[in-house]
Amino acid sequence: MTKLSSSLVLNKYILNLVGVSDLEAISRDLKDASIEGYNENNISYFHHALVAKLFSNQNLPKELLLHYDQNIYSHTVAISGKRDEPIRWKYFQYMALLFTEIYLDKYFSEKNVLKDQLNDFMALHHGRDKNDFSAITDYRLETIITDLNKLAYWNATGSGKTLIMHINILQYRYYLKLHNIENSLNRIIVLTPNEGLSKQHLKEFVLSDMEAELFSKSGGTLFVGQKIEIIDIHKLEETSGNRTVAVEAFEGNNLVLVDEGHRGSGGTEWKDKRNRLCETGFSFEYSATFGQAVHALSGAKQKALIDEYGKATLFDYSYRYFYNDGYGKDYQILNLNEQWHEPGKEERVVLYLTACLLSFYEQLLVFKEHGKAIEPFLIDKPLAIFVGGKVTKSISKETASDVVEVLKFIEAFAKNDTQSTERIKLLIEAKDGLNNELGHSIFRNAFKEIRKLGRSAHSVFQDVLKEVFNSDVAGASLHIDNLKGQEGEIGLRIGNGEYFGVINVGDDKGLLKICEAHKMSIGERDFSSSLFHDINSKTSKVNILIGSKKFSEGWSSWRVSTMGLLNIGRGEGSEIIQLFGRGVRLKGYKFSLKRSTALDTSLKPDYIPEILPILETLNIFGLRADYMQQFKDYLEEEGLPADSDFEKISINILPTISNLSEKKLKYIKVKGGSNFKRDVLVDVILSEKVTSIFLDWYPKVQVLKSSKTTNVSTVLAFEEGKLEDIHIAFLDWNKIYFEIQKFKNERSWYNINLSSEALKNILLNPGWYNLLIPSSELEFTDYSKVKLWHELALTLLKLFVERLYNYQKNKFYSDKIEVAFIDSTHPNFEAEYNFLVKKTEDRLI
Repeated sequence: MTKLSSSLVLNKYILNLVGVSDLEAISRDLKDASIEGYNENNISYFHHALVAKLFSNQNLPKELLLHYDQNIYSHTVAISGKRDEPIRWKYFQYMALLFTEIYLDKYFSEKNVLKDQLNDFMALHHGRDKNDFSAITDYRLETIITDLNKLAYWNATGSGKTLIMHINILQYRYYLKLHNIENSLNRIIVLTPNEGLSKQHLKEFVLSDMEAELFSKSGGTLFVGQKIEIIDIHKLEETSGNRTVAVEAFEGNNLVLVDEGHRGSGGTEWKDKRNRLCETGFSFEYSATFGQAVHALSGAKQKALIDEYGKATLFDYSYRYFYNDGYGKDYQILNLNEQWHEPGKEERVVLYLTACLLSFYEQLLVFKEHGKAIEPFLIDKPLAIFVGGKVTKSISKETASDVVEVLKFIEAFAKNDTQSTERIKLLIEAKDGLNNELGHSIFRNAFKEIRKLGRSAHSVFQDVLKEVFNSDVAGASLHIDNLKGQEGEIGLRIGNGEYFGVINVGDDKGLLKICEAHKMSIGERDFSSSLFHDINSKTSKVNILIGSKKFSEGWSSWRVSTMGLLNIGRGEGSEIIQLFGRGVRLKGYKFSLKRSTALDTSLKPDYIPEILPILETLNIFGLRADYMQQFKDYLEEEGLPADSDFEKISINILPTISNLSEKKLKYIKVKGGSNFKRDVLVDVILSEKVTSIFLDWYPKVQVLKSSKTTNVSTVLAFEEGKLEDIHIAFLDWNKIYFEIQKFKNERSWYNINLSSEALKNILLNPGWYNLLIPSSELEFTDYSKVKLWHELALTLLKLFVERLYNYQKNKFYSDKIEVAFIDSTHPNFEAEYNFLVKKTEDRLI
């Protein structure tokens, strides 16, 4: 079967331009956290690393890569003003944005050239480097909706898709403006699968200082220009209604950004509507599950989807890359394939759910006992969620809803202390009978922290009541309260204790009726605030969240650490992977997003608590969750572990030099107190110190011109040229002056003094540069060439300013360098090396 991951023509084409065949070839030089961020000139360390490793080439000369890098920086600054912490791109985020710059530059410059290059690449590379383009048809301009004006980002949940979306909007606007067609855009529309996700996007746009609003038929900017409109797909219909609007009302020339692009990917009405919104515009799509959407189909539908997303997927950072790079939590996946009330199996189900509860309790215990030690790793208080395939079910059916069964288990656990204590004892002693195919208890290596305490099973039961259920009273009843004033919320408490849980469902009244029919304690309370929306607050007492698959979209939390999946079928795989992705999200040390076991040496703290992996693991307990076995198979197919069960081993590193004070190893550093930006004002004027600047303009011209109408790509002798007085006379010097001001501000060169007259004088005396450019591009045959001369002038002046500034800086520091000696406190020395060993692989039959 053809896989989407091997059919990504566009992604492989861009990688080939960079000079590699896969992402790993780039990432091994970019992964370390030490090269995240920007230097004092506001050039990213990623850019320097790319150029240093010779990824710049004739297709992407370093000058062009620098231009893209500065665009990314400018857009990043634009969305950072209201954020508490500056945005520090991870390497995969930066590469996604860089790939977008490369593509949009080519797309807006000459679509025909881009189309031909993609088709030539596909023909040449099919069957090479594990590429399989057999399901991909040729790119065509007449089917532009799926061939050239659509970009897809296959990024794992938790990899920052929202921020990438915001930058993508700014990138698209930039190239519209660059090509003088910014007024051609009708609307910017963010399309979501539900209202909850729409509201989440609105909050994020506020943080990015971008004008946005939720769609409102009654007003707002429905028929006005550039404000971002956030619409969930259910508000789009063929004809307008009270709360809906006809697709045709938006016309076709829109920029459409589709979140959770896996939804409706099988050719449904959903997909048709989103395509019509951007028939003559452009679209960006974002999803963690493009591959699963393809895998779920077969035959012609599958082939059509591979063709569409094989052509459109610009960047692939699916979950296998995310996990292997050390991002996100580890995971344990178990599935008990038995019914709630299957004869003779009831006790196994209850034991299994008790193990789930005990596993969550252990996480809460570790979080409470080691709070100070784990604080630097930004771990939030653990949260358990139970997700049912069905939320309510007709009372006349033999089986009640999954949610009710969870409630009945909780009630029985709290009330029947003797039975619950006995089950805890069996689990702690690994005598529970829940064995793998080798006859070993699957929980024999679990609950280590609980066992370390040496408490009795009854003492553990009492502590579970206290820490999980906010109760000190054994034998008290479970109370299920309809929270008036909070639509769709049901509060859970034991006795008179505080609410330990919340049910968030669409049909709360229907669920309450089922609970009442099962003779559970139903009540009603006035409640002024939302338990559900307060879950992420540090003061929240809620430990358990129960609901349906709605949590896979429109809801976000760093707290999820234990997940119970109930009756999840094979047809619900994409939604469960979305939910899984939210569960493995991790802030990590210094917001690295990485597990403590995968931290880069440059970022690793002196002390890492040994208990951290307990809190950095997502425990999944499936009950009749058919899809979980399919998901485990998928993980193994992608080269990922189906379960994570590791043991930490530490090895002391013996230094090769025992006495550094005797060796006197030297390194150089700048003397304290020296500050070039404070002490020197750099006047940008013509200077004999700036000479021999070289600029090759042929690659840029090649991007702008079709290979069918120019011989740029086949010339044997390169021509040289200069911008002469007559070219310079056509330039907009106010615009150039402000662009150079922006350039020096973005580099943080605040000690530069500029004037428009000096910049013009520098260009009028061209002896300082050598320019390779076809003579035809400097001829006065078409006024449109003024745009090219303007861009050329800006590039040359930026090179001049950079060379002059660096000369003055080096001159200033030349007599302010001193020698220092390395001692044992230098960060290059490590005392210990840690690695993980897989202990066992447990599978519950």
